[in-house]
Amino acid sequence: MITELRMKRFFLLLAIFACAVSVQAIQRPPLAVGFTYNYATEYKQHGLGVKLQAPLGRHLRIEPEIIYFNENHDVTTLHLNVNVHYLLPMSSRLNIYPFAGVGYSHWGYVGPNANRWGVNLGGGIDYDLGRRWGFMGELRVNALSRETQIIPTLGVKYQF
Repeated sequence: MITELRMKRFFLLLAIFACAVSVQAIQRPPLAVGFTYNYATEYKQHGLGVKLQAPLGRHLRIEPEIIYFNENHDVTTLHLNVNVHYLLPMSSRLNIYPFAGVGYSHWGYVGPNANRWGVNLGGGIDYDLGRRWGFMGELRVNALSRETQIIPTLGVKYQF
């Protein structure tokens, strides 16, 4: 038989559990999709990108992205990247983050095409403009098998 004291303890533990789950949900970064403008310094190419930001925990998120760089000097480039961000909250709206990742690039030349693997290292900022929309900026070093370039990025994101 359940006593009144046991019932009170049960409901108290249930309330504590519910609060802990709520706090954890608030602190996790939301799922987001972003649209970016990118500039590749090596070939002076302008690019447009799409990325998905998915939380891995309170301070980690994974970000797959696709960037298409326009033709310049007879070169077009398609970058496929997967980066991991470590979020450092500065305020309720502002995060800064270092990131690292891997990338695959398909280079289209007038002659034969080239495929290259590489790594990404960089940092960025996220600023929430409201409940759903945010601004982001990044600076990365994209080290490929044959060259290294710097890619600054600006973009907006929509959070789910």
